[in-house]
Amino acid sequence: MSNAVSMFLRQVVLQRGIPYEMKLPKTELLNYGSLTREQFDAEMEKGMADVKAGRVMMCCHFCG
Repeated sequence: MSNAVSMFLRQVVLQRGIPYEMKLPKTELLNYGSLTREQFDAEMEKGMADVKAGRVMMCCHFCG
């Protein structure tokens, strides 16, 4: 692990920045107003599955 971190940090120095491109994937925004009730429910189920799997956290975890 320490070798990997050392290699990464050397690349940061050599390239004067993060040694890889950082950007968000290109995805289209979902317009909830254009969804049917069934499509909306399916999107909500996907979101809740992410929360239950620990991939995202609900805001109440941060706000208390």
